[in-house]
Formats: sequence, C-alpha cells, structure tokens
Amino acid sequence: MNTVAPVNSSRTSVLDYVAKNVLWNRLISVCEEQANALMRAAFGAIVREAGDLSAGVFNAEGEMLAQAITGTPGHVNTMAASVNAMLNVVPASTLLPGDVLVTNDPWLGAGHVFDFVVVTPVFNNETIVAYLASTSHVVDVGGLGWSAEGRSVFEEGVTIPVMHLRKQGVINEDLLRIVTTNSRVPHEARGDILSLLSCNDTGAKRLVDLMHEYALCDLQELSEFIFERSAQGTKAALLLAPNGVYHSELLLDGYDSPIKLCARMTISDEHIDVDLSGSSPAINRGINCPLNYTAAYAAFGIRALLTPQVPNNQASLHAIRVTAPAGLVVSAERPAAVSARHVIGQALPDLMFGCLEQALPGRVMAESAGALWTLSLSGSGEQPFTSLNVVLGGMGARPSADGLSTTAFPSGVGAVPVESAEVAAPLIYHSKEFIADSGGAGRFRGGLSQRLEVGSRTGAELTLSAAAFERLNEGPAGRHGGHRGAAGKVFLSNGTDINHKGIHSIPAGETLILQTPGGGGFGDPIQRDRLKVELDLAHGLVSAEAATHIYHLDDDKPDDLHKEE
Repeated sequence: MNTVAPVNSSRTSVLDYVAKNVLWNRLISVCEEQANALMRAAFGAIVREAGDLSAGVFNAEGEMLAQAITGTPGHVNTMAASVNAMLNVVPASTLLPGDVLVTNDPWLGAGHVFDFVVVTPVFNNETIVAYLASTSHVVDVGGLGWSAEGRSVFEEGVTIPVMHLRKQGVINEDLLRIVTTNSRVPHEARGDILSLLSCNDTGAKRLVDLMHEYALCDLQELSEFIFERSAQGTKAALLLAPNGVYHSELLLDGYDSPIKLCARMTISDEHIDVDLSGSSPAINRGINCPLNYTAAYAAFGIRALLTPQVPNNQASLHAIRVTAPAGLVVSAERPAAVSARHVIGQALPDLMFGCLEQALPGRVMAESAGALWTLSLSGSGEQPFTSLNVVLGGMGARPSADGLSTTAFPSGVGAVPVESAEVAAPLIYHSKEFIADSGGAGRFRGGLSQRLEVGSRTGAELTLSAAAFERLNEGPAGRHGGHRGAAGKVFLSNGTDINHKGIHSIPAGETLILQTPGGGGFGDPIQRDRLKVELDLAHGLVSAEAATHIYHLDDDKPDDLHKEE
C-alpha cells in the first residue's frame, strides 16, 4: 500500500525562506537587466558610457523593492519617493495597460530638469502588481543648458509635469515635440527619453515572466519578506552606533562666496534623524539642492558606513529621516535654480561622516573629492555641439586601506572614455593622468586625482560651464593625523585661472587644464608602511620630496648609506 509521508512543516518553512531569498535576488537581476537595457539603448554618452542612471522595481503600493547595482544613489534614492509622488498626480486607479508616466520636475524627481523619471505600471490579470521605474540624464532640455548661471528653474530648461509618456500603447508625440523643440540636441533628447521607456518594458517583461515561473499572483508576500528582513538588518546595524546627538560642519567654495553645510544627527535604536538647520540659505544661482536630492545622498552616506550589507529599499531607507527648514541651500524651494544641485548634494556623505566619526571614532574614512566635476563644453559655428563628460577626483583614505584614485564617490558614475568623447564632438584630449602627491598623505594615503587637458580639434573657440568645479579653495580633509588631499585647480594654457562657477570662453587655439581634488589621508604619514611608500615612489604616485619630507623615507636608511649618497 502506498503511503504519503507527512509534511515536515519546519522543512517547508526553510524552503519558503530560501525561495523568498532567491526571488529577492531575482528581482535585483530584473533591475540590473533593466539598467543594462537602458545603457544599451541610450543616446547620450553620459548614460551609455558613464552609467548616470538608475532602475528599480516597486510594489503595487509604489514602495521600492529592489534597485539595480548599476546607477547612482542620487537617482535611485530620489526615485524611491518619485513613484508615489507621481501617482499622487495621476492616480493608479486611472492607469491602463500600456500606460507610462514621465516627469523631470526637480522637486518630484532627481533634483534638476536634466533627469527624467519614467514609471511603468505592470499588470497581471488586469491588476497593477508592480511598477518599473528608471531615471537618466538628458544632455539638453533648453534654457541656459547645463550651467549655474540661472537665477531660477525657469531659465534652466523646459519642465515636464507628471503626464503620460505613453497611453494605452500610444506614445505621446506632443510631449516629445515639446522637449525636442527646446533642445539643442533634439535627436539625442528624444532617443534618451524613449530609451527609458524601452528599459522599463524590458524589466516589466522579465518581472511578469518571473511571477509566472513561481505562480505568483502578486508581490505582496515577497514585499513583506523583503521589508521585514531589511528592517531587521537595519535595526541591528543601528545598534552598533552609540545613541546620541552629533554635529558636523563642512565649508564649500560656493558660487561667489563660501557655503556652509551643518548637520545635527540624532542616533536612536530605531532611527537616525538628521537636521540640516544652520546650513547656508539658498542663493540666486544654480547650485541649490532640493531636499529630495539632499536626503538621497545624506541617507547614502549613513548607509554606506552603517548598513552596507542591507539591500537598498523602502524599509532600509525608512530608518533615516532628513529634515531642513525650507529655503536653505539644501532645501531649496521652487523656483530656485538647481542645475548643479550635485555640488551640494554629493557633499552630504562627507557631512554625515563628520557626525559618524564622533559616534564611531577611527572607523570613518577621510573626506573625498565629493561632487564629480561635470565637464560641459560647447561650440558654435558650422557644426554646433554640446559635450558632457565627468572628471574624477580621489576618494578619502579608509581606516585600513588607501583611498581609491579617480573614483566618483559618492555618485559611482564613471567617465566617458576619451575615444567616445572625441568621436561625439570635435574635441581632442591631449592628456589624462594621475597627479603625484594629490592624495592626502597618511598611514593610508588618499586617492589620487587626475590632470586632464582638452581643447578644440579644429582650433575653434569653446565655451565652458564651470558649474561643478568645487574644492578649489581647500582640499578634502584627512582624519587622525592624515593630511588634506590636494585642492582642485582649473586654468587655460595661456595661464588664465578659472576660479568661479560661471561661463567661461576658451579662446581659439588654447586648451583647458583641469586638476581635480585628491582624497584626504588617514593616520600619521610617518606610520605608513615603508614598502608602500617605496612602491608609491616607484610608480610615480608620490614625489621624492614627499617621500623624504612627509613620509621620512630616508630616516630608515642606515647612516653609512646616507654618507654614500
């Protein structure tokens, strides 16, 4: 006689747990395929080559479940709030299969008009079970273009309110005509917006296939599992940081006068609250930062140190609350100019680290170059063009390792390769190299910065927007005896210094030289391992003078060897 073995309830529970973890990782894979589809389809090199984008899966309530590994915190952490913000304008109950929403509103999206957010509802049996969202940078949407010269957002380009990019499968060509009519590169602008549409469609198809594979009617149970596990992991990590109130300040160059960032961080068992009161007021230039972008990078800095192993989603972000009175440079209100908002926003992780160093002394990395330098060059004449690239500085040294050189921390964006940049515009990159001694000296050395020289391939006059060139006055600070990284420097081949964030002319025949800031050092340089100093010297990362006078390398040589020299 056949018998049926009793079900082992504990075994079933284990399998359920494993299956949910597998599904969680599969969701992340869906996001990653979504992001890769965007990079393949994008027209702009800043997205296609540098990865200036984000992609994510959200549940039916508009809560972020998973994000792609590829992408930037400023995009994905703002997008965590964007989906519900957009659904407040166009209710979910009105959406039909084939519908897609879009906006580039800085206060609903990623902080400036160049970033478009596209949200696609995913239907299963005529019911919305999820949303796919993606964000990327569109090089030009009219107005002044990428510049800090705007006095209001109205001057910075066309703003698209929340509306349908596609309705029941039909693309909104009127919307696209508005964007392309205002753009100096209409073909590229149209292609980049449609690439967001395409990548979401790719992600939606994969998500539906995944749900059918596991016979899932919805994502509710998986959402609960992801949020519960993430909340537990976040809470456990927060318990490692002592409860208390900590303060930090950071001084930036600003536009024409310094800008102060202030933070008051309160750590409890359940939450970290950050109050940015005391930061400088908003200014009438385009480096102000909407609070949504500020909160995105402040949260990233805290999570990078305290909860790096906990996946980024609604629950893990919920434990961090960032506030500021309206009207500050970190909480600019409409219609403030915000084009170069990342100058402020991407300095927030270092501001958070200043607080966390007090809570966890000796465990926090030194300051980094911060805001990536956006290189915006344009030319007129027979072949007008706009070229957008990024030039990277050094990361701060870590408590047990050197800082990474020419690495965009905290954004994670890469540079457009020289070859691609030269194909896309009539430019020639004459050099791109490490700068010796630019990383702050320390037991662990700060990451090196780079020197880049670029000019017109035809010898024509160029126009430069210097909106993002920050830390020209003082380099990033070291910790525990580590030295500051080198300050940045921008100048022309004729010797002209560029020291403010305005628009500059590069005369015909001249070249532009950029020297980005280096990362701060960690610990007393005299304590640096002698072999590391010798290797740095051999590789040209430090000079003989620095090896001798800062690291005291010669002090280790026998007296008779000194005599021979």
